[in-house]
Amino acid sequence: MIPPIDNIHTFDTTLEVETYNKLFTFAEDSFYSAGSDEQFLGVISNDPIFGTTDAQMYFQLLPSGALKSTPGKRYIDSVVLVLDYVEPYGDTAKAQNIEVAEIAPGTPFNPLSYDSTAGLLNRSSGYPVSVTFPTTTVLGTATVIPYKLKDSIDVIRPNDTTRVAKQLRIKLNDALGSRLLDMDSATIANDTLFKAAFNGLAVRSLSSDGNTILGFTLGGSTALSVYYRYDNATTAGDLDTTSANFVFSLAKSASANHITRDYAGTQVAATANDDIADPLVYIQNTPGTYANIKIPGLKGLKNSVIHLAQLQMEQVYDNQDTVFYAAPLFMDMYDSAAAKYKTIPLSIENSYLSAYDLSGSLLQISNSGYLAFGGLRVFYKRDPSANLVKEWQFNMTRYVQYLVKGTFTTGHFRLYTTPYMKIENGNPNSASTQVLVQTAIASSSSSVTSAPAKGRVRLGGGDHPTQKMKLRVVYSKL
Repeated sequence: MIPPIDNIHTFDTTLEVETYNKLFTFAEDSFYSAGSDEQFLGVISNDPIFGTTDAQMYFQLLPSGALKSTPGKRYIDSVVLVLDYVEPYGDTAKAQNIEVAEIAPGTPFNPLSYDSTAGLLNRSSGYPVSVTFPTTTVLGTATVIPYKLKDSIDVIRPNDTTRVAKQLRIKLNDALGSRLLDMDSATIANDTLFKAAFNGLAVRSLSSDGNTILGFTLGGSTALSVYYRYDNATTAGDLDTTSANFVFSLAKSASANHITRDYAGTQVAATANDDIADPLVYIQNTPGTYANIKIPGLKGLKNSVIHLAQLQMEQVYDNQDTVFYAAPLFMDMYDSAAAKYKTIPLSIENSYLSAYDLSGSLLQISNSGYLAFGGLRVFYKRDPSANLVKEWQFNMTRYVQYLVKGTFTTGHFRLYTTPYMKIENGNPNSASTQVLVQTAIASSSSSVTSAPAKGRVRLGGGDHPTQKMKLRVVYSKL
């Protein structure tokens, strides 16, 4: 319980905060995508604060079974790329012009390796979001209005009409379908031979004024669907109709999700990577930005009973915030002795985080305490102009209590958002088990935002005139 402020035994004070905007370098933010992640596709060309984003998808789809009949006796009807749609991020009314091309044959493009020690596929053997791959033939194009992807459509085939929803369907060149139908049974049955003949697909947006990235999953209904006819083996001159699906295999198919930002001419670029304290803080999801936070007054706190130490920060309103919404935030601190960022001691409360392997199987679960720490818990309030904005409150009470006792030393903090963080097994409540936050998959990984690319927010910094970031401390003298 927080006692009432009586100004005799209990005091309420506010410590000033200094905030510094930074851009993650690749070395600091080298997120490696995996096929189990949500994949993003599209162009954001008009975020007035955070600039542009370009997201491209690369992936391999493999045969899910044998083809009917033999080469020369199969005849293409059509071939369609089907992408399983998850969500939009951005302005869903602006069109995206999508292009599908073939990844150049012979280009190294490999699936995740298996980590026998961890018993999992090794995320770090994948491809960083900065990577692109050379392409050859353009196989098809489509123009899509993002908000319409949620609508149901009828897929009409001879003797069959199916109603589907949340799919992006792109008709590809018949020549590709004919190539696939001309493959012999040995090539279709052997993943290595098949990849040598067809290395995969590259999907990107050509839009110059698009303002959305679209999320897809490579599982679900995602497939390369080849519709064809073949000679009836028992009736001369008769043709039967069927289809074959080429699908994504997490263990056998390679994938990469290219995501780049361009901050040229933005508010972010004007304030980042210098040593001047900033009144506004800009946080964008991977690959993105972060802020260093310094609280000089922590060093001057005397030993006392700390009832509450809460870092408070709030969103500075922009009319695009409903289109480009905020992602959950995370905060760690710099350990100068170890030259690493580590979890803030005593802030993440319980022994384990929820954890899933790359196939989605639950490894272990408990309440991580991250909600109480503040990153996932969002409050709403009115700013000085009566706009509804979000507020985050990071509970640092136990850390500050041990700080004033002399158990810990203080350093600067880092505020950011990340798709994955790794926390070692064991109780992170003691100083000896502070652990490095990494963009990696392990048996104790936890998802903060669940996906890269989406999510950004502008916050009031320590020098903001009306919406200051601050540390509120309620304490009693000993």
